[in-house]
Amino acid sequence: MNMLDRVLRQREGYFEEIFEGKSVGARIRWFLVAIFILSGFYGLAMGATDLAVDVNRGMLQMVSTAVKVPLLFLLSVAVCYPVLFIVIVLMGSRLSFLQAFALILLALTLNSVLLASCAPIVLFFIFTGSDYDFVKLLHVLIFAFSGAWAMKALSQGLRIMCEKSDLYPKQAIKILQVWILVFGLVGTQMAWSLRPFVGSPELTFQLFRADQEGNFYKAVANSVKNLTLGPNRSEP
Repeated sequence: MNMLDRVLRQREGYFEEIFEGKSVGARIRWFLVAIFILSGFYGLAMGATDLAVDVNRGMLQMVSTAVKVPLLFLLSVAVCYPVLFIVIVLMGSRLSFLQAFALILLALTLNSVLLASCAPIVLFFIFTGSDYDFVKLLHVLIFAFSGAWAMKALSQGLRIMCEKSDLYPKQAIKILQVWILVFGLVGTQMAWSLRPFVGSPELTFQLFRADQEGNFYKAVANSVKNLTLGPNRSEP
């Protein structure tokens, strides 16, 4: 709990320790554990939508989504991080591969904390009978909010450290901002590939929906349309 409190209140201390190379490996391990536990907890809340259809199906969806949400983050990082590290090294960064990786995981840990804190809100709407499309859009908004806040914290933290250290050039902040946009695009496509996270009440439980055409943005647009004009189901 003390380390989570530091993530919320004293992130600059983590930035300084990572820039100084203190216990980077231990920090990475702790961040990974926190991401799996906290984002997995939010995944349980996401999958709980199916409990209204069938308890056994709901339990399967909850377990499935609790695994998929952490994988969504880590697979997206695995795709996007190498190019970021190479570019910032070419721009003059003297951070090691693990130091830069720890900074990204720090942001994802904050993201996971925010997601976990929103789980009670999600459960409230689920158990008060909210429409499937409304709940799906609620998840999209929560992910967007928590992700934007976490990446803003990462950008601000690096900007502060640039003023204190020559390990990370200031111009690399602009590269990071572009990378955050790319990370978001990759993350949304990864979410579409790993669907379903919620599970449509009209479809049977499947670990993956490999036979459904479309994309993430079309699914969100359909959910908005369904709420305003009537049902036309597609899954995130």
